[in-house]
Amino acid sequence: MVRKITKNNEKTSAEIKFQKLNLPIITKKEFSDASSDSWDLFYLLLSKYYEILYLDPAEGLHSEADVCQHTLMAYNILFGEVTNGGFLQLIHNGYADYIFSTSFSKTLHLWGASSMASIINKAAKIYLKNKIEIEVERSTNELSDLYSKYPEFNSLDHKFFHVMYSETEVIKNYILRHTKDFAMIC
Repeated sequence: MVRKITKNNEKTSAEIKFQKLNLPIITKKEFSDASSDSWDLFYLLLSKYYEILYLDPAEGLHSEADVCQHTLMAYNILFGEVTNGGFLQLIHNGYADYIFSTSFSKTLHLWGASSMASIINKAAKIYLKNKIEIEVERSTNELSDLYSKYPEFNSLDHKFFHVMYSETEVIKNYILRHTKDFAMIC
């Protein structure tokens, strides 16, 4: 953020809000247009978060994001990874700690996405029990062998697919009920 210097080196009210909340400013029209579709809403928020945090999603996540921002960013990662290759791909691509070793599943549960939180917790237990073996650097072919070695992840992948749309809708509805925690709408 470029800091504006004002008289007596005071911050403007917008800078204070930004620093305190670290929330994006989104117009009512933008928010209204995106709010009918879960992923349109998520992408609107996520794109604004990444602008604020000055980073590309592939580079990692910024520690200054709050729990709501981290949870939505983590959900985006979880959804993308599991729908493209399951929990084993998520682990292989280096996201295990961000998904399993944070308050992510607890926050999803608090938001009402209990089925998703339960699946994540079960995946975390399998991961933690087998972390050393699963996290070994592997080729794509070697990664494929893990799917047969850990069929319990396959089962969780299927459970994820079964609830992913309904739980995504639950998360969207939480955001709509708690908009002030995700963005400043003006």
